[in-house]
Amino acid sequence: MIRRFRKQEKPKDQSEGENTGKRKFRFGQSLMSRYMILILCAVLFVPVVLPITSIVYVVIVNNMGKSSNTAPYGDVTHISNLWSNESKKLGQATPAMIDNRMKQLHARYPKSSVYRVDENGKTAFILGGEGVEVVETPANGSTLTTLKWPLDDQKKVETRIPAVWDASYTLAFMKEAVYRDPLTVVSFIGGGNEDKGKGFMVIEVPRYLLQKSQSNWPMELLYLGLLMTIIFLFFIVMSILFFARIRKRLIRLQTAMITPGKEGIPLPVDIRRSDEIGQLEDSFNQMVYQLTESRHREREEEQFRKRLIAGLSHDLRTPLTVIRGHMHTLHKEALSDKGISSLSRMESKMDDLSGLIDNMLSYNLLASGKYTLKLEEKDVFRIVRETAAAWYPVWEKEQFDIDIDLPDEPLIWLVDEQGMRRILDNLFQNVVRYAGDGKYIGISTERIHDRTALVIRDKGPGMQHEIGAKGTGLGLSIVDLLVREMGLRKKVDSSPEGVRIFIY
Repeated sequence: MIRRFRKQEKPKDQSEGENTGKRKFRFGQSLMSRYMILILCAVLFVPVVLPITSIVYVVIVNNMGKSSNTAPYGDVTHISNLWSNESKKLGQATPAMIDNRMKQLHARYPKSSVYRVDENGKTAFILGGEGVEVVETPANGSTLTTLKWPLDDQKKVETRIPAVWDASYTLAFMKEAVYRDPLTVVSFIGGGNEDKGKGFMVIEVPRYLLQKSQSNWPMELLYLGLLMTIIFLFFIVMSILFFARIRKRLIRLQTAMITPGKEGIPLPVDIRRSDEIGQLEDSFNQMVYQLTESRHREREEEQFRKRLIAGLSHDLRTPLTVIRGHMHTLHKEALSDKGISSLSRMESKMDDLSGLIDNMLSYNLLASGKYTLKLEEKDVFRIVRETAAAWYPVWEKEQFDIDIDLPDEPLIWLVDEQGMRRILDNLFQNVVRYAGDGKYIGISTERIHDRTALVIRDKGPGMQHEIGAKGTGLGLSIVDLLVREMGLRKKVDSSPEGVRIFIY
């Protein structure tokens, strides 16, 4: 992922930064506006797009097709109405007048063929169209006239005109005339009433010369369906692209959030648009800058604290050494009982102060990772017994009930012996200092998670009272650091009846 880094500067004013972001925001550039446009297009798809596409097809495509393919003989309706009207007008005409009128009509439509059958069913008049081959052949004592229509190069249609028409042939002919090519229009002379006894007249016109009156609904349906499908697919593609871009930007921001930089803080992202996600990216960048600045301040404060502790520890040791020397001199002087008691109390406080300085130095070294541990396989029970033996005089002086119950078998752990002794010293000191009212200390073992754990118990007021009562908690902090560095685990079970500390 490509990121462009900007100089990490603290904004002059947080509110000013927020106002600046709002000024950059434009509704026309927002995701909401673009999504509303998509929804509007979807809503207007059927009531607007469908009529527009119909108009485009009917008005433009259909009209252009008609103008380019104008039929010289009109359409089917025109020819049918013309032939029907002419037959009605000829109801009182003589056969010669009928034939003459048919010739006139043929002259108007030279590519058509016309013929007439009289009242006796005999073929009285035949006039073939241009390009139509008229063939007469004898059949059953009469003459059969055949009109051969050259409609295309592969197919020729024939019209058989017998000299005498019987009823069955006449019905079959009229039935076939409805759908055959050429267009065949049969009309009874005098208006279609057979009682008038004038026969009927027929006109045949090739359908390619006629304009279709009915609409080409299959093509219209195909056109409209294709156009609507294209528009619908366009809408779907635009919607997918819209949400795909949002998803891509969100994934990019998510990746930036979970990808830590050198200092464990995510790197800022490049803001490409000023929409809602752009505002979110800007807020994320502001958070990154604040975290980075906070990390720098924390590091500077940590370095200052370490230097301060190291300096204070070094500076305090010099006057403590001088004070100890003078106190040792006072022991050689003749003092009253009250003076001896005060001197002993001063020595006790000096020891506490010296221990506090040692704890400060140890914590500083452990926190900075400069405390070197030498991990070896050691018998932890032996270390516990030796450390407890050194604390026996203190516990007896404080009148503690001492309960040590350790197995005879050794417990081998990979520990630093001095670090382990330091852990035990700090825990024992905590018991004496904070749980002295209980007058009890117990050292035993228990099984935790199928492992042997060392348990140190007291009957003090509990951990909550200890923390608020007195002390800095530096001893337990050192214990936690040493336990962690040696790969051990620590568990504290605190209640008003006392505290149990498990190390395993």
